[in-house]
Amino acid sequence: MKRKIAKILPLFCWFTLGFTPMVAYGQLSVSPLTIQRQAESGQARGVINISNNSNKPYRARVSLSPFTYNQEGLQVLQSSPNDLTPYLTFSPRELVIESGQQRSIRFNARLLPSLPQGEYRAMFSVEELQDNSSTQTNQVSVVVNIAATIYVINGDFVPKVGVEKAFYDGQKKQIRLLVNNTGEATARVKNEWNLSQDGKTVDSGKVEETTIIAKGNRYVEISYPPQGKTLTPGNYQLSGKLSWNAKKAENLPFNLNFTVSPADINPQKKPPQ
Repeated sequence: MKRKIAKILPLFCWFTLGFTPMVAYGQLSVSPLTIQRQAESGQARGVINISNNSNKPYRARVSLSPFTYNQEGLQVLQSSPNDLTPYLTFSPRELVIESGQQRSIRFNARLLPSLPQGEYRAMFSVEELQDNSSTQTNQVSVVVNIAATIYVINGDFVPKVGVEKAFYDGQKKQIRLLVNNTGEATARVKNEWNLSQDGKTVDSGKVEETTIIAKGNRYVEISYPPQGKTLTPGNYQLSGKLSWNAKKAENLPFNLNFTVSPADINPQKKPPQ
């Protein structure tokens, strides 16, 4: 039997907060997108719901992978000291979701007593399968891969978030705020920001959620300038606050200076020879 991956959902669609998190690709959707549990007596449980909004049944299968977030975003791993996948069981692992129906997949994490304390993580994927029984090779094609993330904290840990620097990336057209997390638990950070120059507000906005992995750092990305506005060279101030939930709501004000050069605004323009 051959297996062909046809399409994979961009996993950066996970960043939703403030309402019931759900992402849909085609006619399948998964909820919640992020599950965080505190292990009790070495165990943690949860439920993930898969909905089929199409007019035909879907056959789906559960798979798992270790993952992390680097400065630029999600990174799927082959192995990790924080890998939760060996300790996860699911019921069911393969299922058929009828048209207009929702199925629940239950998981149970059982951590070994010998495991060091810390945060353990797994990327939960639901693959939509299609049987190509009319072909001689009897292929099974993986048409879609939708995903959620599971975090299990083994011990009494919370995020410890800090801000390192801000700068403008002309290639990506982004103001980039480098945020670190020295704690043993992952934070999902909201950002309210204000851009000013010479004491006058230029623009303001919000970034709904950025995942800052435990003991890691990440760029919070602010797309700039928006359509209809321009960015001129000069010195700027980026201020605002980061907010996240641990055992209680946390806030971190920040106020940083950065400079935008003519080369930042026109990175493709070569200087005269």
